[in-house]
Amino acid sequence: MAQLKISETQRTKGVILALLSTLSFSFMMIFAALNSPEISLWEQTFFRNLIGIFVASFILIKNHQPLFGERKYWPQMFARSLFGLLAVMLLLTLCACGKGAAPDVTPRNALQADVSIMNRISMFTISIVSVVFLHERLTKMHIPAMLIAFTGAYIAANPRFDSAFLPLLAAFCTSLCDAVCYPLLSYFSGRVNAYSVVMFFCTFSTIVSGICMIPTFVVPSGPDLFYLIMIGVTAALGQILMTLSYHYAPAGELSIYNLMGILFSALLGFFILHQIPTVRTFIGGGLVVLASLLLFFYKKRWLKTNDSSAG
Repeated sequence: MAQLKISETQRTKGVILALLSTLSFSFMMIFAALNSPEISLWEQTFFRNLIGIFVASFILIKNHQPLFGERKYWPQMFARSLFGLLAVMLLLTLCACGKGAAPDVTPRNALQADVSIMNRISMFTISIVSVVFLHERLTKMHIPAMLIAFTGAYIAANPRFDSAFLPLLAAFCTSLCDAVCYPLLSYFSGRVNAYSVVMFFCTFSTIVSGICMIPTFVVPSGPDLFYLIMIGVTAALGQILMTLSYHYAPAGELSIYNLMGILFSALLGFFILHQIPTVRTFIGGGLVVLASLLLFFYKKRWLKTNDSSAG
């Protein structure tokens, strides 16, 4: 697959959309935390994708676009949907394995920290796949920026790696699923309407999660219904913004900006859930911001130099 020619304006737009997507998903996690523990993650997944179907279909019908894109791209969209939902299923497995942490620490926190840093490996796997299969070019700043961002994520998560093997394996497999999903989003650029990609994924995920939630389905109360709707709204917005971002900027580069979720989640947790961030969170988040700025401005100068040489 040939590398797409991306202008500085397109790339900047892609980065902004990626940051807004990460912020939207951070809001989604806040609403998920406010939801009753009786509402299963499968039920939450059902609602978040069901609302995505309504939003995507409305936009596509209004613009007279096919709901699921051209048939010849359905295998790739199926793969994106399958691996995307598989990542969710693995996260469900992680939640079920919370008792696997060492007995001398809080199981949930220990698992979150270990799993979080294992999942951040996706930043490297996405870049590798993007270079090999999409022929994306990495600048000299790309690898140092990834290492700085990963260091920040490590400091913020503070993992102990004393969780059970299964949660760590599931987290690593999630990063492998991401390495399939996100480069495919870049591949769809110029080939499939971004809203058709969202429509395909949300339809697939709604059907599967709808079946899986039946054994544990709980009729939501008033507050829970509100939180489920907000989970769906913020997830749909995040999904659309994320898909659009990969239409404008390389997958390997955007993987770094996704780590800004560390900072967004900490700030939202403080203002909404009244959770006090640790010093490690600020240091780690600061390093992620530094890495993002270094990569953004270096790539901006690199694109200008290349454009001048081409002219």
